[in-house]
Parts: sequence; C-alpha cells; structure tokens
Amino acid sequence: MIATLAEAALRSLVLGGVVWFGLNLFRVRNPHVHMTAWVVVLLASLAMPFVMHWPTVTITRLPSPVSVPADVMPADISTFEMPQPMQPMTPGAAIVPPSKSGVSINWWLIATVIHAGVASLLLLRLAIGLCLTWRLARAARPINGPHMVDADVRVSREVGGPVTFGSTILVPPQFAGWDAKKRLAVLAHEGAHVANRDFYILLLASLNRAVFWFSPFSWWQLARLAELAEIISDAEAIEVIDDRLSYAEILLDFASTVNPRPVELAMARASTVRARVERIIAAAAMPVAVGWRKRAWIAAAIVPAAIVSAGMIAYRTPEPAPLAADSGEVPAQHYRPFVNFYAMGPTSVFAIFRDGDEVYGQLTGQRKLRLTVGTDGIASYPASSGEITFPLDAERRSAELMLRMNGRDIRALRLAEMPTAATDSGSLDQYVGWYRVAPNRVLTVRRDGDRLQVQETVQGRAALLAEGADAFSIRGDNLLVFLRDEQARVSRVLVQNAVFGARLASRIDAAAAQAIEADFARRVAEVPDRFREQVPVAGGKEMILRGIEDLRSGTPNYDRMSALLAAKVHRQVDELHATFVALGPVESLFFRGVGPGGYDIYGAKFENGTAEFRLLLEPDGKAGDVIFRADGNDELGGIVSCAEEANVRGRAGTSPIRIMVYNEMGEDIRVFNLDADGNRKALSVVRPNMSWAATTTVNNPWVIADKSGRCLEVLMPGRQTRFHNVEASNIGAKPGRAARRAVPIANGEDMLRRYIADVGKGQPDYEHMTSEVADITRQQLPFDQAILAKLGALRAVSFRGVTALDSDIYIAQFANGSAEWRIGVRNGTITKIALGPNF
Repeated sequence: MIATLAEAALRSLVLGGVVWFGLNLFRVRNPHVHMTAWVVVLLASLAMPFVMHWPTVTITRLPSPVSVPADVMPADISTFEMPQPMQPMTPGAAIVPPSKSGVSINWWLIATVIHAGVASLLLLRLAIGLCLTWRLARAARPINGPHMVDADVRVSREVGGPVTFGSTILVPPQFAGWDAKKRLAVLAHEGAHVANRDFYILLLASLNRAVFWFSPFSWWQLARLAELAEIISDAEAIEVIDDRLSYAEILLDFASTVNPRPVELAMARASTVRARVERIIAAAAMPVAVGWRKRAWIAAAIVPAAIVSAGMIAYRTPEPAPLAADSGEVPAQHYRPFVNFYAMGPTSVFAIFRDGDEVYGQLTGQRKLRLTVGTDGIASYPASSGEITFPLDAERRSAELMLRMNGRDIRALRLAEMPTAATDSGSLDQYVGWYRVAPNRVLTVRRDGDRLQVQETVQGRAALLAEGADAFSIRGDNLLVFLRDEQARVSRVLVQNAVFGARLASRIDAAAAQAIEADFARRVAEVPDRFREQVPVAGGKEMILRGIEDLRSGTPNYDRMSALLAAKVHRQVDELHATFVALGPVESLFFRGVGPGGYDIYGAKFENGTAEFRLLLEPDGKAGDVIFRADGNDELGGIVSCAEEANVRGRAGTSPIRIMVYNEMGEDIRVFNLDADGNRKALSVVRPNMSWAATTTVNNPWVIADKSGRCLEVLMPGRQTRFHNVEASNIGAKPGRAARRAVPIANGEDMLRRYIADVGKGQPDYEHMTSEVADITRQQLPFDQAILAKLGALRAVSFRGVTALDSDIYIAQFANGSAEWRIGVRNGTITKIALGPNF
C-alpha cells in the first residue's frame, strides 16, 4: 500500500508541476482561474491511487537489429508450484541462532505503520474538529430578518469573529453593534465562501493532506487553495462596500480576535492577514469572475496532463512476418537412451541411464544427474530425501537392485528396460483405457486406426510411436511402457519424462477418470478469477499455522491433508521436523498473492529465518498440496575464491535456505557440499543451460567446480546468493552483478508476445523452448490458457526491469487487467518463463 501511495504522490507532484509551469508561462493572474486549476489537480490527486496505470499509451518500435549475445543470462525459472529438492537436515543437529551482527528490519512494514499512524492522527483531528464545530453551529442562535447572502447566519458566543462552517455563517454577539459597512463586508466575504463551496473544497484538501501527509505537495495544495479562497472572497467583499482601506482595517481588527477551529473558514487568520492587506492595497483592479464555460475549458486543458501523469507508456514490437512453414513430413524419431527402470514404491521409480561410459540416475520428480562412482564401485545419486547408493556392477546382473538410502536397504524390482525387443504385443485394444498419473490428472489412451493416441487431462493429443514390446514414445522423447500383472493383463503404465522422471500410473475405470477430470476442470475454471483478484482462500492462513506447529512437534495431522500430500509429508517428516525446529517459532505469516496454478502464496517470518509457503486447498477443506521454500535469514552470504576453500567449513543448524544454481558455462559443472571438516561431498552434476536447486543452510559452503572437479568458486548461501548464475565472465564476482544491465534482452519482448499468443491459442511453440521450459509449459498450459482467456486481448507490453538472476520483467496490459511476466531468451530459445507474483 505504501508503495502505491508514494507513486501516486509522485505522479500528483508531477501534475502539479506541469499546472504551475503552465500558469506561470501564460502569466495567469486571475485567482478564479488559479482556483479552478488547482481544484482539478486536487481531484486528480485524490483519484490517482485508483486510476494510475489505467490509461496506457502504446508506442510501436522497430525490432532491435542487435543480435542476441551469446552470454545473455536467462530469466528466473518459473517453478509453477513444482516442489524442489531438499538437502536433508540432521534431526539431531544443534540449533544455532543467526548471527546478531545484523538486525532484521522490515522497512516497508515500518513505513506502513508510520504512515497509518500519522494519517490516523490527522484524520482524527479533522473528525474531532468537524464534530465540535457542528455542535457549535447547532447550538448557535439564528438571526431573524432579511440577509444579503443565501446562507444560514447564526450568532455564537464561542467565536470571536466571523467564520464559515459548511453553508452556515457564524458571527459573534457583537455583530449587532457593528456599523453597517462592517456587517456588510463580513456577510459579503463569508457569503462568497458559501457560494463558492470553499468549505467542501478545503475539506477534500485536508483529506488529501491526511492521506499523503508525507508529500510536501499535499500541504502546499491545502495552503494554496485556502489562500485563493480568501483572495476571491476579499474581492467580493471589496466590490460590495467599495472601500479598500476600510476593508483592510476590518481584516486587521479581526486577525487579533479570531481563533478558528481546524475545519472553520475564518475571515481573518493572523498568519495570512498581512499578505492579504498588502495585496488589497496594491491591487489596481479587482479580478474578473469566470463563468462555468471558462471553468470547463480550464478543466479540459488540464485533463490531458492528468491522464498522462496517471498513465504509463508501453512499447510494442510489430509482429514479424510469419515464416514459411515446412510442408515436408518430419521423419519419426525413436527413443534412443539405454535405461533400466526400478520401482522404489507404489509410484516412485528410479531410472538408471547409460551413455557410453557415463552413468546417470533419475528419481521420480527429480533431475537426471550423473552418478558419482567411487573407487569401490559404489554409485551414488543425491536424492532430495537422502543419498541413494548401490553397487554399479550389480545393476547389470540382476532383475532387482538393492539400493541403500538413509541407512536402510530398499529392494527395487526392475520394471522395464530400454531398448526392448521389437516383438508384436498383440492387439492395440489392450492398451486402450484410463490411467491415473496424478491425483488430479488422467492419461487417456485411445486407438486411432493402426496406432495409439495419448492425452493427459485437458492437454492435446499425441500419437504414440511403437518402440518394442509394450513400449511406445511420443516423438522419441517421452516414453510409455505398459506393465502387466500376474495374469498378463495391462494394469499400469510407466510414463517417463526427461525433466520430471518416470511415474507409475494405475489403470482406472471410466467413472473414476470422469470424476478426476471433473475436479480438475473445476480447478481450471476457478484459477483465472482467483489469479486476477489475488484474494486468499478463507482458512488458508490458519491451515499453514497449524501445519507448522504440527511439524515442529513432529506429529503432522494427516487427516487434514489429501492422500498425495500426506504421503509426501510422511516420507520427509524427519527432515521437515528438523527444518521447522531450526527455524523456531512463527512470528508472522502474511499473504503475498495467488500463483498461476491457483496456489495461495504466503510469506512467513520465523525467529531464526524466513520462508515461503504455497498452499492449495481442496473443496472439502483439506490441504491438497503445500510447497515450502526456506529463504534464510538476514545474512547476505557471498562468493569466496577457490584459494579459500581449504579454510571454509560448514555450519550445521543455521537457518535453512533454498539456493538455485544456473549453469551458463557451456559445459557440465559439478556441485559439492563442504562438511564441517572441509571435505567435499558430491551432490550434483548440472548440465549446460540447466538449473539445480536444493535446500541447505545459511553460510553452509558449496563448491562450484568444472566437470573435472577443478574449483571455480565457493558459494556461501545467503540473501544475496539464493539465485546464482555460473558463467565464465563472472567467476568469483561479487553478488548483485545483475544490476549491470538496464535494457531488455534483444528479441525478449517479441518472444514473450509470441509465447503469450501461442499459449492463449493452446498451441505453444515447444521447438523454441528448452526442454525444461517446454515440459513446465505443458504442465501449466490449461491454467495459463484459462488465465489469458479471462484477461482478454493483449494490448501492450512494457519492460520494467531486471531481476536478481538478470531476467527481464515485463508488465503485460490486457483488455481486462494486467500480469507480470519474466522471460529469458538465448539464441532464439526461451530458457526461462514465469507468470505471476514471484518473490
């Protein structure tokens, strides 16, 4: 709120400056013209918080001829409510409070509290003045007899001189004893205030000052309008009595006796009477009154300036001419990898890939990473819930594999292997049906002549390409392997995706499939309005607070969770318990917005750190899903040179924090964690133009190395290093280097416009996205398409800045609202995309 008010105050100041310059440029001296102009400015100032950004001026510019540089950084990856790997914390680790070298200060909160306090005092003072003066006017005695003014004239013992309250003129008891000229001057002056409605104008100016009290312009506005009101009323009075000197003497007499209340208009205030008397004596002629037509022309002249000051400038690039489509048929691409799939649970699959001498692993929902193989032949995969190890040579010899994870053995049965024998599996009809790939997603398999088609909930259909016995692929990328039960009937399907790994989907009947898709359709229908309105679901805050306390005590209430969430929490309950114990008690929980997937986003302040929660509530009041991200404390972190690696040590028990590393090196990089003894622990291999994320602790060091293991830099997690790019030109540079760029990425706006248009039509151009962005776009497509349909036609796109990851921020103006987008483009390919609030 304080940011909106500050921006509105600045825009009002700009408008006031334009009007002041225009009045002086044209040497306008008539106070009636000045009064009309500044009243228009006052009304614009009061309306500014509500109308700013509404008028949009779109400027068409030619595309930049500059080629896309090879070292342009990508934008932030949009997680779209996808969970991120967590580096487990030891449940018994000592809790070390954050360093007290820096005090956590929320300056926005402090500024908001100060503003609200001062504004409340000013409004309270105004309200008390109104109430007391109203009571005083009600108690005053009306004066009977004819008056020369159209106002209610009353006598009050509480006033020392003539004052105006609304349409009531209050005079002291001595009024009857004044001479005729003095009474005539008083009634003419105060009657002018009533006729011009000065009381109500100054009341609005007082309200404007109370709201924008921090702006000097609001104080000047009130003083200037009061001054003009007195100048005009003085002129009216002098015209009536036709005696300047006598009127000046009357003002001087009243200035020493009147003490008006805040909402009264006194005829003579001691602070202004001297300037008024000097002006009266020096004036050669009285100002000429202006009629309503001239006032309308004055207002019409100022309205364009008001619109410009309230609006914003957006830029658009003309749509390029469409490229000629290649009409030739693209030959089918078959699935190439050599891979074995092992079941680790009802839905969890561990895949082992071989590429020459290199071996990779991928667990369901996590990244494909190169396995680290020790001298003893033990291969290691850094899963989020604990390291998975196994003898590498055993993987070739048996149909099952003994995996070791968190100190216990897991017997994993081989589900399938690729490539598989190219045998005839029989009729395609045996595969036709519905498979539940997620709690709210159904995979539908249909037959189309001599081939199969597959479609996931509310997504487009895709043809399946036969890869062997019970195995099919989509364009040689995503793999589907149908699995049989003991009676050799197809009962499950293994769906493998390059980004999210392999999933197991059980076969279900038509009724269950319809119920799942109906529930998903309900959610898709609700998300657009929720995203546009940005209002939290009732009960969400309380749900998160109860969940935090349950996890801190180590006893989560699974009855308040969906089956999927309960299973996820149950698998990680020890790590979550340790994390929330380390964070300490909750100090505050505040709503941030609604994500494009319908998740309510909350920020949390704990005793020992901060965090973000994304909550999806089901219609039955249960938590359908919760995504947690630890954001560390106030320690900044930093980059340490490799020369200091031997002296850097890990610190257990400090504030949890999620870090994300993006590889811009053009070749693989390796990530190692340093333990308390300074020893490296291999955690991950990050491919070029890919990101890696994990939850660790503040100042717990990570070594970023090249593929040979040579140190490139040491990352100390903290507020400035939560998002970190690894690129050759900035190895070892200090955090915050993204500020070096102040212009948008070449071709970024054009790519964003195409992306929005294609998603709106439900036909994204996946060929111009990285595989990571393409898969996330497919997952989010039904929600984004529904949101764009609700927002309406795209009007303009305006560049707003660069994020900490050097990604471009755009505000897209639609017919029915606006939305924030973040995009990264590299060599004509979208490397990152994000819609909606990001923190």
